[in-house]
Amino acid sequence: MDKTHIMQRMVVPVVAGMILIPGNTLYVHAEEGTDEQAFVQASGIESVLEECYETEVKDNLDLYLVPTEEGEYLNMAFSDTEEYTYIRSAPDEDSDWIGKLYNDSAAQVLEYLDGWTRIRSGSAEGYVPADTLITGTEAEECADEYENNTVTVTAGVLNVRDGQGTGSDILTQVTEGQQYEMTGEPVDGWYPVNVAGIDGWVSGRYVETATGFSYGETREEEETRIREEEQIREREQASQREIPADAPVSSYGNSGQDIIEYACRFIGNPYVWGGTSLTDGADCSGFAQSVYAHFGISLPRTTSEQIYSGYGVSYEEAQPGDLIFYGDGGHVGLYMGDGNIVNAMNPDQGIGICSATYTNICAVRRVL
Repeated sequence: MDKTHIMQRMVVPVVAGMILIPGNTLYVHAEEGTDEQAFVQASGIESVLEECYETEVKDNLDLYLVPTEEGEYLNMAFSDTEEYTYIRSAPDEDSDWIGKLYNDSAAQVLEYLDGWTRIRSGSAEGYVPADTLITGTEAEECADEYENNTVTVTAGVLNVRDGQGTGSDILTQVTEGQQYEMTGEPVDGWYPVNVAGIDGWVSGRYVETATGFSYGETREEEETRIREEEQIREREQASQREIPADAPVSSYGNSGQDIIEYACRFIGNPYVWGGTSLTDGADCSGFAQSVYAHFGISLPRTTSEQIYSGYGVSYEEAQPGDLIFYGDGGHVGLYMGDGNIVNAMNPDQGIGICSATYTNICAVRRVL
């Protein structure tokens, strides 16, 4: 009997009278009343294979045949486009776009189609032209080029400075959970980032670093990101316009949020026992005193005196800017809201943010 050879990268197992082909099941019944081994006519197999190929089974089998020792690049692809390509809701240029795959993005291949590939990149899932992707062994070979280092903010509010060190000027601020790509190599524990077009440095003490890939984003995610970046720029412009860095601002109105936003500019600066400098070092009461002095409000020097300033409120009534005292009045922090305080913590941690209930509260005083 002549053997039929199928010159394709496909495995066609024969089990219990059936031929299994992805997406199709072909039952082959042995001729009754004969001892000869049942066989399938070559023309029958070819017709089934042709149908499978027409439904892209051949291409989609390649999803499971990407050579890799560890498997981490199985089904992985990288963008091969200039700025970005649209991720569409259907394999059609006229369909709605639901996201963007940027030129530095990684993606998971879900399905190969005729001229299109269905992918998932981040939260975005849809279709991109096949020629905008690098796949298979080529993807594995160029993966290093797409890796990047990111930092995720762990502090409630973190200063972005124009250089390495707490003596550098503050350019803007970022908040907990926000993630940014490192734009270069770290220097002395400081990491370079770009925030809404502002190049600066953040302290490594208040970020977590990771190595990974960038991904596309949905239309909604892009709109949210652009809106947040615009808010950062507007806040920075307003801060520079409304609150001169070298003068008290009592004439501008004193809100608790003004107090906190100013105090958070000095996160990462050192703790110095007996100090009152927001840049060179302060202790807890010196920090509170100097922050309020910027707004033209005079506080006593020590916690034992500050605890009698203003008037008392309960913790449940606490508002941003209130002074919170701990233990027997030996420590003070500025309430930020959302259960946190900004304070000069200790020599190891410097000026930073912690839970407002990290230990017993003995008093809450409002001085505004």
